[in-house]
Amino acid sequence: METQLQSCYITKKGPVLVSLFGYATKSVPGLEINGLGKYGRGIKEKVVFVTRSRGLPVPMKRFVLNVELGDELGGLEGASVRWLEYPFLLHYWFLAGLLPITTLDNCLAIGALNPGGIVEEPFGPAIAQLCEVHGLNLITSSSPAETYSRVIDGRDLFGLSARLEFKAKELTRETEHFKTGLRS
Repeated sequence: METQLQSCYITKKGPVLVSLFGYATKSVPGLEINGLGKYGRGIKEKVVFVTRSRGLPVPMKRFVLNVELGDELGGLEGASVRWLEYPFLLHYWFLAGLLPITTLDNCLAIGALNPGGIVEEPFGPAIAQLCEVHGLNLITSSSPAETYSRVIDGRDLFGLSARLEFKAKELTRETEHFKTGLRS
């Protein structure tokens, strides 16, 4: 089984669309995250911990998740990479057959994940515009549905067994800081 999911990498100019792609095979069981250098292992361990702490039944397969970051994005920054944690969790759980959705190919997700299962989801006009331009469904649980019409509620995907909490984070202020080169 293979799939792809869109997400965002936050740059000084705002969010840039990136593709996550992956597959599951009958091989040595485990999870691999590629394309993030030193940040990949931390995200992998967080995803595994959140999955295990909820007692979710993951099949004995090898899961390989990748992110394609173009050269135009420059060097990786921890502040931007953290927004890929939730999409990696979503991607992993989809490949493991834990989510009631048939495809992620036309979806976008963005958010940071903490080990307690709290997902912080940034949202703002720039993300809604990315979804609109590329015809993507936004997977979110904390953004107002009236802001963008093609929304899939993450709470519906995860159900009660996942026990995830969602918090909204306004991206507009953060994007302004990136544009001016300031850090808060």
